[in-house]
Amino acid sequence: MKRILTSLLLLFSLVAHAEELRINHNWLFRMAESADADYSAKQLDCSEWQKVRLPHTPRYEKYYPIEQWQGICWYRHNIEVEKLRGEQLWLNIEGAMNVADVWVNGVHCTHHLGGYLPVAVDLTPHLRKGKNSVAVRLDNNDNPITGPRPIKKLDFFFYGGLYRNVSLIRKGEVAITNPMIDTTVGEGGVFVTYDKVSEQSADVNVAVSVENDGKRSRKIAVVNRLLDGEKVVAQSRNEEVLDGKGRKTVKANMVVVNPRLWSPQTPALYTLKTTIEVGGKEVDSESRKIGIRSIEVRDRELYVNGKKCFLRGVNRHQCHPYIGYAVSDNAQVRDAVRIKEAGFDFVRLSHYPQSTAFLKACDSIGLFVLNCIYGWQYFNKKEPRFREFCYQQTREMIRRDRNHPSVLAWEASLNESKQPADFIAKMHAIVHEEYHAPYCYSAGWQRGYDIYVESRQFRIFNKITSHDVPLIVSEYGDWEYYANDGGLTQYIRNWRQKPELTSRQLREDGEKRMVQMVENLNHAHIDNLTSVKAMGDGFWVMFDYNRGYSTEIEASGVMSHDRLPKYAYYYYRSLRKEGEPMVYIASNLDQNSPVEKAIISNCEVVKLISNGKEVAELHFDTAATPMRTFQKVALPDCNNMTAVGYRNGKEVARHTVLAPKSERKIALELSELGIKLGKNDQIFVYVRLQDENSTTLNYTGGEVKLSLEGDAIIEGDAVSPFRAGIASFVLRSGDKGGEIKVKAEYGKMTDSAQINF
Repeated sequence: MKRILTSLLLLFSLVAHAEELRINHNWLFRMAESADADYSAKQLDCSEWQKVRLPHTPRYEKYYPIEQWQGICWYRHNIEVEKLRGEQLWLNIEGAMNVADVWVNGVHCTHHLGGYLPVAVDLTPHLRKGKNSVAVRLDNNDNPITGPRPIKKLDFFFYGGLYRNVSLIRKGEVAITNPMIDTTVGEGGVFVTYDKVSEQSADVNVAVSVENDGKRSRKIAVVNRLLDGEKVVAQSRNEEVLDGKGRKTVKANMVVVNPRLWSPQTPALYTLKTTIEVGGKEVDSESRKIGIRSIEVRDRELYVNGKKCFLRGVNRHQCHPYIGYAVSDNAQVRDAVRIKEAGFDFVRLSHYPQSTAFLKACDSIGLFVLNCIYGWQYFNKKEPRFREFCYQQTREMIRRDRNHPSVLAWEASLNESKQPADFIAKMHAIVHEEYHAPYCYSAGWQRGYDIYVESRQFRIFNKITSHDVPLIVSEYGDWEYYANDGGLTQYIRNWRQKPELTSRQLREDGEKRMVQMVENLNHAHIDNLTSVKAMGDGFWVMFDYNRGYSTEIEASGVMSHDRLPKYAYYYYRSLRKEGEPMVYIASNLDQNSPVEKAIISNCEVVKLISNGKEVAELHFDTAATPMRTFQKVALPDCNNMTAVGYRNGKEVARHTVLAPKSERKIALELSELGIKLGKNDQIFVYVRLQDENSTTLNYTGGEVKLSLEGDAIIEGDAVSPFRAGIASFVLRSGDKGGEIKVKAEYGKMTDSAQINF
């Protein structure tokens, strides 16, 4: 009987199918003793190395970190191979921060710049029968070639480690190429584009790049099948002769009748299965989800599938507390769900390419994406390799993400950075070289791109009242409201900042300041819709995050760093016209609550009831463009309140708030968010401090202890304070499955819960 290991690959000539094997386990890790330390040798004593699983971060950061870890670290992994006869084996590292070098059996294979796009290595020439060593050296120190600014002047962290998945991809002699290895401009792998899209029909064009790694020519067939569920709705078959050691791109056109079109409201997905046949035998296949849609910009308006639309959006940083970027695929999906449920149809990936798991989730739930290269307030004029890095990452971003229907445009621009005209022209040209098909748009922070992205802050400071180019408001609602450390020198703190009036409000900053945040973004969003002609806007930002130049969390998130909603979350939910009716009382009704109560609703009428009596009736202009869904009303001496929302005279929504009483208990919440906890997965655990009515108390402080039994660990701190009445933790599941028992303790109060995975 043959021994099968996690990293064991049994290779056969002309394999029946390509195989992709995740190798997130059994990695060895260590910090480098010095910059010159070399751990790349094929044979190495690793007895003192730490055994880790991916995604991995070199160091847990504190919730409020003093500074981000930077340095050099190493990872090692063994791959066992039984046979080597005309097969290919590729290594795909989805995220390695920030400069990566890879050795196989002590031989240096790859030097890769930039931590947000894949490191792809053709291992085939370097493999030997038996055990093969893979060594990865990572350096996330400040870098003048990749930028951006040094971490001490940077508005976010970029963390470190092998923080996404790593896979081995097994291919036969004749195979679909890897678009990160096959560098033919505008080709490589499977590239799907669309044309003549309507509700009656659509052209689906598929370009498949195939290589023959053998010495003799082969007669091949490239077969594409488009499936709607189990039904084949279109297909193509092309036969070609492929020379030995040759490659060819085979193009096919399929017409789909009465297609289900992808949009944020109807994110319809098809499955495209592409197979390669040699001598009638299937030797390679790949499947992917695609969405048929048209994206057109006409007269500075956005049309999706022929219908004019405005995209209400938000920016996202991908970091989580404690673990930074080292986030499971399911956790990425949960973030996408949070964004969609908050009322957004569009997310700008500030300021770097993000996980493919996140993009797939955006495809599935209907979130348009503005995909961005890595850059922030930095252009290196003196270093020509910096330009080459920007050109290369633009190509890599498009090659990785071009088949996602959620991608609206390609932000091939360095955020808030003055870029030379010839550089902009080159970046714009690269976008259209790599995506040479309709419905492709470049976007950038300066003129010269198909779409101009501009923050409202700079529009106001420069007194700009109109634009003659297609516009997306990339950021708004934060810096322009008394946060005078904004702009291009925001690492220089300004004493004129007015914290009580900014949009940077933590949950624990209290009701008055969180309501002020809603007033700011309500004012800004309405201005975006009325003062300039924009196709969409993106509030800054979805989640609070850590920043390099300050120990303070950047607190303008719709949700907190640990993914808990602020009042702003409910404001954006109210703006979804087609969404479910909602009403929300933005008040704690405690001793610090102001007399004026803030009410948020997308209902036509809201009646406020206190102590069994109606105390106010509010009318909301939900038919207006923009909608008016936020009001304040003076209601002194309220210790309980119910808001009842009406449409067409019928009750459709209700929200009740009771004034808090003394603390009585704690309550555990395991936040799967509808996506069941999987193996090697992460979820937030929340512990709420509540009174006898289960009202969460607005208390900050104390120490809550969390403990686990079962196949799981706590990532980061196992002791946390309450923040606005909630203590949060990160639970990471193992690989065995089964039951996890969770226990929380606060003084003499305890609560327990179980979860299975």
